[in-house]
Amino acid sequence: MSDLQEGQVSGLILIVDDELLQRLPMRETLEQSCFRVMEAKDGADAWDLVQRECPDLVISDVVMPGMDGFAFCERVRRREEFKHLPIVMATSLEDEASIERAYRYGATDFITKPINWNLLGHRVRYILRSARTAQNLADRESELLQTRIEIIRRLGQAAEYRDNETGFHIQRMSYYAALMGEGMGFSTQKQELLLHAAPMHDVGKIGIPDRILLKPGKLTAEEFSIMKTHTTLGAKLLDQEPSLLLRTAHTIALTHHERWDGAGYPNGLAQGDIPLMGRICSLADVFDALTSRRPYKLPWSVEAAVDEIDRNSGSMFDPAVVHVFHAVMPEVLKIKEAFSDPV
Repeated sequence: MSDLQEGQVSGLILIVDDELLQRLPMRETLEQSCFRVMEAKDGADAWDLVQRECPDLVISDVVMPGMDGFAFCERVRRREEFKHLPIVMATSLEDEASIERAYRYGATDFITKPINWNLLGHRVRYILRSARTAQNLADRESELLQTRIEIIRRLGQAAEYRDNETGFHIQRMSYYAALMGEGMGFSTQKQELLLHAAPMHDVGKIGIPDRILLKPGKLTAEEFSIMKTHTTLGAKLLDQEPSLLLRTAHTIALTHHERWDGAGYPNGLAQGDIPLMGRICSLADVFDALTSRRPYKLPWSVEAAVDEIDRNSGSMFDPAVVHVFHAVMPEVLKIKEAFSDPV
């Protein structure tokens, strides 16, 4: 966004109105307030200019031929890069229905007709400053979220490196899980949440002794009891976190070894009592573990792993998740290839 100091060119303003006699005085007023101005006679022209010129703010009439102000606003808000573009609607003071509708379509603010020309420049400058502040806050929030996601990914890798030196398991498993989440009807946001939370599923392995975690043979009953505590250890590491991302990671770490038939651990949950994200991650984790080399085994073929999952559908795994797993198998194989372990 351009410099917003008084007396300087302070932004590019797009005026959208089908009436020339409305555009001209608005243009003159804004240029006197040191704004650069361009004009569009309807929503379609305005949309072309928004994409080509990237204005700092748009002032749009509501009623126009072709694409009106509502449709224009709706189209702009569909594009992520224009999510924070200020759109100011010009409407009559008593037109409350239009104001309510415009807010639903994503309008930022309003100026009322008849327009007070003496105050217009101040009003536009105020809206621009507010928009710049909102954009800076959004950028900062995005940066913090990406930092948190990266920390989660690296913590997950730190745990994974202890028994899988490439760390590719968590990447494959996370993408498998997100893919199955899509097949289960998750929204895009929920798929991303699953993708970024799943890497923490085995973070509790940090607390498991090497003599157990890296043992090449079968674990004794006592050793397996200790191994099972990685679920509760991981949950404790992530407990009481305020963010949705880490709360989701907590749920997955705690429940990804529960079984559909109730014979899993640590709490013996069954069927719908197991959170769906835990059920999805359980299958994703087992499939990748079966098809990967481990200190105690050679990798299984994909066909053998799928047969094993089918055999355990309704006992270890949620049958609905197994069904989706089969449906997305072509994409699963692409992920497996993209993140393959070095030979």
